[in-house]
Amino acid sequence: MDCLLGIDIGTAGTKSILFTTNGDYVDTDYIPYSITYPSEGLAEQNPEDWWLALVTTVKNILSRNNGANVLAMSLSTQGGCTLLLDESFRPICNAVSWLDSRAKETSGLMRTQIGEDELYRACGWPGINGMNFATILWFKEKMPAIYNRTQFFASTVDYLNYRLTGVFTIDYSNLAMTSFLDLKKRDWSDKALAIAGLSRSKVSRIIPSGKVLGTLNAQAANELGLPRDVSVVSGAHDQYCASIGAGAIENGDCVLSTGTAWVLTVTSDTMLFNDSRTIHPCIHVLENKYGLLTTVPSGGNSLNWFQHTFRPDADFETLNSAAESVYPGCDNLQFIPQKVSGNNSGLFANIDNSHSFNHFARSVFEGVALANRRHLDAFSKSGISVSKVIMIGGGAKSFVWPQIVADVSNVPVIIPDQREASCTGAAMLAGVGSGTYPSIETAVTRFIGGNKTICQPNERNVAVYAKKYREFSAILDNTVLHQ
Repeated sequence: MDCLLGIDIGTAGTKSILFTTNGDYVDTDYIPYSITYPSEGLAEQNPEDWWLALVTTVKNILSRNNGANVLAMSLSTQGGCTLLLDESFRPICNAVSWLDSRAKETSGLMRTQIGEDELYRACGWPGINGMNFATILWFKEKMPAIYNRTQFFASTVDYLNYRLTGVFTIDYSNLAMTSFLDLKKRDWSDKALAIAGLSRSKVSRIIPSGKVLGTLNAQAANELGLPRDVSVVSGAHDQYCASIGAGAIENGDCVLSTGTAWVLTVTSDTMLFNDSRTIHPCIHVLENKYGLLTTVPSGGNSLNWFQHTFRPDADFETLNSAAESVYPGCDNLQFIPQKVSGNNSGLFANIDNSHSFNHFARSVFEGVALANRRHLDAFSKSGISVSKVIMIGGGAKSFVWPQIVADVSNVPVIIPDQREASCTGAAMLAGVGSGTYPSIETAVTRFIGGNKTICQPNERNVAVYAKKYREFSAILDNTVLHQ
C-alpha cells in the first residue's frame, strides 16, 4: 500500500497522519510536549522534544501498519520560533517560542532602523517581538557570547529539515514568519540580514513548498524505521498547509482555523496590504497565489478563559448547550474579546438583571464571531470578497459556533469531514513533490471528499447580528477614543 506522511509540528505537540496515495486516511498519532517559562515574558521549548515527537509518532503509525510503503513525507510547522545552532547544527540553548516577548525593546529598534511600514511592505509583518528577527537582535545585544558562538540561525522547519535530510532549508511561508523575507525579491532580505549581523552562510537555503529536499539520511531513516529512499518534500507554515488541506484553492476562499487564536487565511490572486497592517500577505504554496493572514488573538482562548473563570467544572458540550438555549443577539449583552479593543482589554457590555450564565456563555461565542467579521470586512475593503468560510479546528467541533459565524458574517460556513487540515496539506505537498500528483489542485481532488457540513446563513439571524455588529463596532470605536 503506497502511502504519504503529513506531519504537523505544532506549539503544543506533534501529530502525524498516514494517507494512501488516493487520499484516504489510514492512521494517526499524537505526542504532546511542553513550553517552559523561565521568567516573566520568556517562553521556550526544547527542540529535542520536536524531534522525539516526530520520530515517535511516525514509528507508532508504522508499527500498526506493516504494509505501508511510505513514498514521501512533508512537514507543517509552527512559525516564528528561534533556534541557535553550533557548527554541527546542535542547539546551543532552548528554542525561543513565538509566544516569547523578551524582544520588545529590540523589536522597537528593528522598527526604528527599517521603519514599521517599510518592514510590513517588505515581509508582510510589522515588527513583531515574537518573530526571529527581533529575537536574534535580542541575543546580539543582551547575550553576545551566545550570539557570537552561533554558526547557524534556524526556526522549527529548517532545523527539522536538516535532521531529516542533512539539508538546511526553509520555505517562503515559514521565512515570512521570521520577518526576514523580502516579498518582492522572493529571497532573504539583505537589509534585515545586515541589521541582524548575519551572513548568508548562517541562514538556511530557500526551497519552495512542494519541492523535494532530498531523501532521509542514514540516522533519520534508522530512527524512524523507514527506508533511506523516502523523499522529504519542502513543507509550509501550518496555516498554509491547512489552507490547501481544507481545499481553499480559489481566489476568495477563506479558511478559519479556530484554536487558541482564530486565524483567517484567504487565498488571493494578488498580494494585498492594508493601512492598519492587520492583513499579512505571503507567497502561497499554490502557484501564482498569495495567502492573506489575519488573526483574532483571543479566539478560542476567550471561551477557555470564561470556562476556567466561571464554570471550571463545565465541559465544551455544556458551554455549547448553554449558548444554544439563548436567542441570537443574546438580549443585547455584548462581549468584546481581549486584544480586539484599542486598549487590548476585553469587556462585557449592556449587562442587566435579565442576563443569566447562559447569556454570558453565548455572548462569548458571539463576541468572537463578531471580532472575526471585522477581519472579513478588512478583506472586503481591500478588494477581496470572501464567498465562503471553511471552518476547522476546535471551534468547528461546536454545534452552535459555526452557525453563529455564518449568521454574523452572512456567508456559508463549511465544516469538512477531515478536520486535520495541516497534516492533510503536508501530505498533499509530499505527494506533489514525489510526483504522485502533478499539482496541488489534483491532490485536493484526491483528499477532499464529499463529506462536509454546510451552515447557511439564517436570514432572520443575519438581521439581528447586523444590528449587533454595528453596536459592537461602536463600542470598539468608543474604546479607542477613550483609551
